[in-house]
Amino acid sequence: MKVLVIGSGGFIGRPLAAALANDGHHVSGLDARPPAEPVPYACTAGDIRDPHAVRHAAADADLIINLAAEHKDFGVTREAYFAVNDLGTENVMAAAADLGIHRVCFFSSVAVYGPGSDITEASPAAPATPYGESKVAGERRVAAWAAADPRRQAVILRPTVVFGPCNFGNMFNLIRTIAARRFVMVGDGANIKSVAYVGNVVAATRFLIDRMQPGLAAFNYSDYPQMTARELVALISRALGRPAPRIRLPLAPAIAAAQAVDLVGRWTGFDFPVTASRIRKLNMSTAIVSDSIRQLGFRQATSIDEALRITIDWYREYKRTATPTSAHAQAPQWR
Repeated sequence: MKVLVIGSGGFIGRPLAAALANDGHHVSGLDARPPAEPVPYACTAGDIRDPHAVRHAAADADLIINLAAEHKDFGVTREAYFAVNDLGTENVMAAAADLGIHRVCFFSSVAVYGPGSDITEASPAAPATPYGESKVAGERRVAAWAAADPRRQAVILRPTVVFGPCNFGNMFNLIRTIAARRFVMVGDGANIKSVAYVGNVVAATRFLIDRMQPGLAAFNYSDYPQMTARELVALISRALGRPAPRIRLPLAPAIAAAQAVDLVGRWTGFDFPVTASRIRKLNMSTAIVSDSIRQLGFRQATSIDEALRITIDWYREYKRTATPTSAHAQAPQWR
């Protein structure tokens, strides 16, 4: 099968495109920043906001996987989220319609639901951020495309916060803070924080595209078992060889103090690891139920414990060789 991966140079796109190529598919990639190092697939430079670039890249594809997204939680305007996540998706769906491509996989996010517990695919969309709103808009583009022709097959995948080697989001910041012995638990840490290891997300995507059917299907993805923030901190601490942090602060005073950091960040443009927004997100319960994909037969290959060990091994090597500013290359949200 000929597969176009849009966002093939990204944190998820790169291992997914490589895995599909290793599966024997003819894979091509489109990315605003193609990988500099050799990869086992052809990747060209192009922006999802450019309909001509999208159409050219998709010219002979049987399946389009769209991972391109504006997702940082710092320094991004509402207009920028919608330009990529909504209008960019419109470009993809228009290209698929014009070229007679009948299979599309769209990476969305659990941010479409907003905060909450026991969230299933049947939960209503109630996004609490412009990012989530833009992903809802993108999903609607995919749904309209699928409804227009009974031959079309669409899968929407909504992963929770994805972590692993080469990601510099909130899990990276949490590991870094615990490793430096600067982490302080805010609140009681009893809230569920669903997470997803990148290798498991890649495996889930491969599983779903092998089972696509006419129409539209949406799937959440989170790793099991669900863990509390306190349990995740304990696992990270153990993998780092650190004692679990014992100091705890009440939530409200911690957020008030972090708001001063937010002001400095706005003045300087620096993305601090600890902000009021990230404290709130870490203390929200985001229990994402992903039973639907498991009922189809998917089995998670890598446990959260093992995934954290893999990530921390990478973190140690990264810390040994990294430049001071490289950790701010990506900053996805706690979704």
